[in-house]
Amino acid sequence: MKINAYILRKIKLTMSMCKLICLENLPSEILFQIFKQLSLQDIRSVMLSCKTFYNLIISDNLLWKYLFRKKLIVHSPNNPRITLTWYNKCRISQNWRKGIFRSMTIIHYTRSYMPMLQMFPEVLYVSVGSKLKCYSTNIGLHNKLLWSLDVPNARRYDVRTKDISRFTVKENLIVCGKNDGSAAIFEIFEAKRKPRLLKHIKNCHGDGNVVTAVEVIDHLLVTGSVVDSNICLLSLERDKNSSKSVKLGDCASFRSFAINEQQKKLAIGLIGSCKPLLLDLNMGEICMNTNTAEDPYRSITDIHWHNQNEIVYVTFTGSIHLFDIRTGTITYETKDPIDASLHCVRTDKERAIVVGSSQFSHCVLYDLRSTRHVQEKYSPVYSLDFDSTKLLTTGNKGVTMLRFNVNPRTTIVQDYSQAFRYSKRHTYIRRNLQR
Repeated sequence: MKINAYILRKIKLTMSMCKLICLENLPSEILFQIFKQLSLQDIRSVMLSCKTFYNLIISDNLLWKYLFRKKLIVHSPNNPRITLTWYNKCRISQNWRKGIFRSMTIIHYTRSYMPMLQMFPEVLYVSVGSKLKCYSTNIGLHNKLLWSLDVPNARRYDVRTKDISRFTVKENLIVCGKNDGSAAIFEIFEAKRKPRLLKHIKNCHGDGNVVTAVEVIDHLLVTGSVVDSNICLLSLERDKNSSKSVKLGDCASFRSFAINEQQKKLAIGLIGSCKPLLLDLNMGEICMNTNTAEDPYRSITDIHWHNQNEIVYVTFTGSIHLFDIRTGTITYETKDPIDASLHCVRTDKERAIVVGSSQFSHCVLYDLRSTRHVQEKYSPVYSLDFDSTKLLTTGNKGVTMLRFNVNPRTTIVQDYSQAFRYSKRHTYIRRNLQR
């Protein structure tokens, strides 16, 4: 009996010790130190072991920040409605990098156009010929047309189209520049309601030169043209027709504008130069100049502010640049993987840059920490916009949406990250094929 009692006490002591050293009972700080030593595959296996570990790992933001510290995370700076945990951010960004997405045409039109788009949390604006259309961005209603309006035309006696060349949406205004040389300003009362025409300017540059760049600054409309070296500042008020011109040299012509958040500096994309100009709007003078050359293949096709001190832009020759206005130097530079002419660029204001080209119908994802592209997706692109969960692109026949918030187990992988590993080698092969 004494031996049995001794064995019983040893068994109870062993069971109590096992309970104390059980992994589930360890403090979260210790578990964090253990989990961060594991690979992603091991983390997935631990999550599948029990519900306790699954909930613990999913809700641990510090763990996922650490595991993905060297990998690209795609953010949504312009859409505060997207609030994701770090686990979901990492999961969706992993789909971006691996080419795991579902593609669908959400808007289709019968005629061929060169449309532009701009996405907001509630609505999506798309230019289709001379019309501006607004669609809902809610899940399940992404192709629901909220309103459509005909942008006024200016009568010309030539072969130019009356399509919208550029448009921008700022605060409560929509400004459209057109190929016929006119510009229209609309006032927005509510995003889902049809806006009201505020002003129509028939001749922005000379006798109707095409408007290729537009921006809004306070109560002024800023326009530029590919055949005019003047930047026009026009009043937005209905009863005022005052205008002012800023001449930027005999060879200067403009493709795109971008205003910073403080609305004090205007970044200008030139035709004939691979470096932008910077216009101080308070002084009305150029505060950062560059040498312009009459070489149309060096044109800046699209330009945006990455942050308050850096500008991101793409060129007709397929280059992507990040330009620091403080030092006047290029801090990041890379090329399109197949040397295609680039038409548009967007950034998440962190490390992700997406560029698009209609020449070979593809868009490319870059990480600012590397000149090597992260992923490549084939879709017709004249214009694009994105947030952390989706990418929208416009082709000549419609608008395509790529959704990355999908289950990788049930989605076909479309990984083109290694398709063109060396741009120079591919160019050499392509030239030989052309011969």
